[in-house]
Amino acid sequence: MKTIKPVPDHEVPVTLKTSLAQKSAITPCCLIFAGRGGTGKSTHARLHAEWIERSGLSLKIADLDRTNATLTAFYPNLVEAPRTADDKDVMTFLEDILERQIEEKYHLILDFGGGDLVLKNLALRLDLVGFFRDYAIQPVLFHHLGADLDYLAYLASLEEDGLFRPEKTIVVLNEFIKPSSQSVEIAFETIMRSRQLGDVLKRGARMISLPDLLPAPGIDRKRLRFYEAVQNRQSVDIPPLGPIKRQMLVQWLRTVGERFREADVDLPWIPTKGQFP
Repeated sequence: MKTIKPVPDHEVPVTLKTSLAQKSAITPCCLIFAGRGGTGKSTHARLHAEWIERSGLSLKIADLDRTNATLTAFYPNLVEAPRTADDKDVMTFLEDILERQIEEKYHLILDFGGGDLVLKNLALRLDLVGFFRDYAIQPVLFHHLGADLDYLAYLASLEEDGLFRPEKTIVVLNEFIKPSSQSVEIAFETIMRSRQLGDVLKRGARMISLPDLLPAPGIDRKRLRFYEAVQNRQSVDIPPLGPIKRQMLVQWLRTVGERFREADVDLPWIPTKGQFP
């Protein structure tokens, strides 16, 4: 891993800038974070939410996790959620926010609960890829996996018979979800050799490895956004992160950005090389 230079306390991250002309030319994206519970979906979604915001692009977040409203706690002004956890209410809400995206042209994050079948049920009702194409929305599907073959089940269920296979599919290997005694390479070896993953990558999907975010418990407990934590900003009456944990967060942000660029994931809000962090 590359050496990370310390960030002085006074250094403030530069907000990413997108010109009006660039904004108007950007196709609205629907980012779908899917996979089993505990695979880092919400943490990953939070990162993209901050990148999109820092790019000055319009964003809404649909918190569809029926058991853990994580995103609502971090982004109360951006998040919408179903009235109840009932299947019909969730589906009605999902249809409504997708239809509003077509009209209002915002980027949309859909954060589903672990193994939630709402997305699959919607894909069974209509050709989702064709729907997004017809209404000029770019679907981006993130499949989150841990180091066990069982994590491939949800991915395989959507790939089966072409149920939902958007061109922009990114497989995310979460390095936190592995035996502590094993290296990342050894832990994910079986998944890397699997037919299911091989088929997804052959059709053009990208793959990144999401590093373990060591200071995550402190960030989550303090309800800090990532860039708030880096800037040493205090949340309510809770002290900010200490300098060591802040530096770990800076390293994590830089590493994730590098891995997206190395995997050639073409999304307009991914920080370019040299942008902080």
